[in-house]
Amino acid sequence: MSKFIGYEPKPKTAKVTEEFENKVMIRRNNKSLVGRVYVDIMEDEWKLAVGFNQMSISKLNGKENEFEVLYRYLPSEDSIVVRLGTDTGLESDYPAESFSSPDEFVIWAIGQEKEIQLSPA
Repeated sequence: MSKFIGYEPKPKTAKVTEEFENKVMIRRNNKSLVGRVYVDIMEDEWKLAVGFNQMSISKLNGKENEFEVLYRYLPSEDSIVVRLGTDTGLESDYPAESFSSPDEFVIWAIGQEKEIQLSPA
């Protein structure tokens, strides 16, 4: 149920996001949460957001996500991806090589988030 705005992902990218949504489950505040991926690709800014919520699919008038994570990359500036997590309220900069396509960015960001969420606390 990933949502892509601004571009059509390659099959590999769509598969990576689908696997993340279907296979990554985390525990937070005694709740099992799954993520839903949203990608917004514009000419001057690429964003990937993950909304973590309980198993039900959120709707416009439904509950807000338990927490959200946003990755932002400016293709013109290269080398830095900013991650903002509403669970901590902290912004983190990640050094990254320049991405040649939005697909590379999406796959990298999903990999980062998977590593962060599944690493032992």
